[in-house]
Amino acid sequence: MPDPRFFRRSGPFPLAEVARRAGAEIGSGADASLLVSDVASLAAAGPRDLSYVSDPAWLPALATSKCGVCLVKRGMAASAPAGGVLLFVDNPRLAFALVAAMFYPDTSPGASTVPFKVADSARIHPSAVIGPGVEIGENVSIGANCTLTHCVIGARCTIHPGVQIGQDGFGFVPGPTGLMKMPQLGRVIIGTDVEIGANCCIDRGALEDTEIGDGTKFDNLVQVGHNARIGRHCVFVAQSGVAGSCTIGDGVLVGGQVAISDHVTVGAGAQIAGQSGVVRDVAPKEVVMGTPARPIRQFWREIAALSRLTKRGKSP
Repeated sequence: MPDPRFFRRSGPFPLAEVARRAGAEIGSGADASLLVSDVASLAAAGPRDLSYVSDPAWLPALATSKCGVCLVKRGMAASAPAGGVLLFVDNPRLAFALVAAMFYPDTSPGASTVPFKVADSARIHPSAVIGPGVEIGENVSIGANCTLTHCVIGARCTIHPGVQIGQDGFGFVPGPTGLMKMPQLGRVIIGTDVEIGANCCIDRGALEDTEIGDGTKFDNLVQVGHNARIGRHCVFVAQSGVAGSCTIGDGVLVGGQVAISDHVTVGAGAQIAGQSGVVRDVAPKEVVMGTPARPIRQFWREIAALSRLTKRGKSP
């Protein structure tokens, strides 16, 4: 659920008004005067909240969700679980973006009036900028030219110069007039004893939070996308990037210039060699290399075979 310390919510709105904004057809038997209180993910939604399903793979999650209203494609009606109100649209993700903007017309840092909270022992460079609602724990060090918004920072963290935390995640939905921005309504939650190198960027979540576990260390120029969940005591070397909605287990080692694609899960204790491109899940303790990343022994066997094939006087 969007944190009221960072986001000012409008509403509630009658179901009929929500449906008009979404361009949706209200499912049969629904009360058009029902008040919709908020937008939320399927996992976090309550009986007065609206969520969406754009892919049939998420219908099982809808079956266990407590959301009261859900935007779905018309063809999903027969597969949708009983209970709750269905709003039928051709593009549920676009419709959700329209409704989310209705509830949260202003997601800029200035939209919140909650003051930030900084522990007395924190050390903050005068050029750093801290947005409303931010919480910073004890013995935190924040370097020059940092910008922190929509975030909670645990104790004993070191944040080097130029770091950007809590900015908008990169989320857009194709619409009839071009790309529409999906409101980014989550936070960044950083644990204790985390070190973040110079000029790293950690985007806030779209609906849920971006999370960095205790003891994790980032080198310079690391990018973390919205909704990513990074475990404890991980290491990310310079210029590596984690796309949105990835899950990284505890103790993962990521080499320089590694790119991890969205919605990938990397198991605890895995190692990813430098300049690899990860487009599939990585098992716990697996060591991978290359683009696309594969088991490191397989990678070196392929390199050796290619070397033999390309020697002078040899042909494939």
